[in-house]
Amino acid sequence: MAKEKSKKECAIVMYHYVRNSAGSEYPGIKGLEIEKFSGQLDYIVKNHKIIGLEDYVKFLNGEGDIPDRSCVLTFDDGFLDHYANVFPILKKKKIIACFFPITQPLTEFVIPAVHQTHFLLAKLGSKKFAEEFNHLLKERFSDIAEKFMADGKFLRQEKCFWDKEDILAGNLKYNISLMPKKEREEVLKEIFGRHFEDTENFCRKLYMNFEQMKEMARAGMLFGGHTHSHQKLAEMEKDGQKKEISKSKKIMEEGLGSEIKFFSYPYGSYNNKTIEVLKNENFFCAITTDFDINKGMQENLFALKRLDTNHVFLKL
Repeated sequence: MAKEKSKKECAIVMYHYVRNSAGSEYPGIKGLEIEKFSGQLDYIVKNHKIIGLEDYVKFLNGEGDIPDRSCVLTFDDGFLDHYANVFPILKKKKIIACFFPITQPLTEFVIPAVHQTHFLLAKLGSKKFAEEFNHLLKERFSDIAEKFMADGKFLRQEKCFWDKEDILAGNLKYNISLMPKKEREEVLKEIFGRHFEDTENFCRKLYMNFEQMKEMARAGMLFGGHTHSHQKLAEMEKDGQKKEISKSKKIMEEGLGSEIKFFSYPYGSYNNKTIEVLKNENFFCAITTDFDINKGMQENLFALKRLDTNHVFLKL
C-alpha cells in the first residue's frame, strides 16, 4: 500500500557549479566534478524517484500524487556549466530538472558580487584577495573597515561547513555578502577590474544564453526566477523586491517565450513581503536554502526546503 500523502517525503537538491576545475583556467572554483555529479544522479535514481518541481507543487496543492521518496533537482544562477556539463547528462539519463538563472548578466553583462568573489578567490587565493580587500576597505571606507575586514581566526558563518578548510575564504565571502550594496560593489569592481578581462566577455563565458535555455526547455527542462541582480531580498524594501523579481520574470519570459512560475531565493533570503510580491506576480512556489527534506503535504509552498549537493550522501 502506498504511503499516506501526509507522510510522503520530497528532497529538493541544490546545485551551482558543475565542472572539472582541476586543470581548468580557474582550478580554485569549488565545483562538483562532472563524473561525481553523474555518480550522484545514479545514487539518487537508485534510492529515489526524480520528479519535476511542477509535479511536486501539484501534489502540495492536492492536485495529484508523488512517489514515495521523491526528489527534485534544482540548479541556481544560470551557469554555462548547466548547459555544457549538466544538460547532456540529464538528457542521457532521461531526467528533468529546474534551473534558476540570474538575468542581469544576460542583459547588462554585470557579474553578481557573489560570483566576482568566487572567481577572485579562485584566481588570487584567499590570502592575496584578503590583503587587497582589507587595504581597499581601509583606504576607501574607513568608517566600516573594522566591521568588514576579513581574517582567518574563526569561521563567522557555521552554516557553511564546507568553508572550514579555508576559514579566511569563508569569512571573505561572508563579510562581503553583509556589506552595504554601494560599498560592496565599488570594492569588488576595483579588485575584479585589476585581474580580469572585460565583464561582457566574462559573462558570455560564465552564463547560459537564451538560445541554450530554449534548447533545454524544448527537452523538458523547467526554468524559474532568481532575481535580476542576486540581492538579499529580506534586506530590501518591498518596492525594491518587486523590481528585482518582476524585472527578472519579464526578462526570462520574453527570452524563453513561456511563463515563469517557480522561484529560488538568492542566499535563501526572504520575508513576508517577498512572499506577497511572489504571489502578486503569480509564482506557484519558492525554494529556500534551509537544509532539510520536505515532508508530507503541510509544507509551505513559498518556503520549500533544499539539500545542498554536499548533503546528498549524508541525507538521502
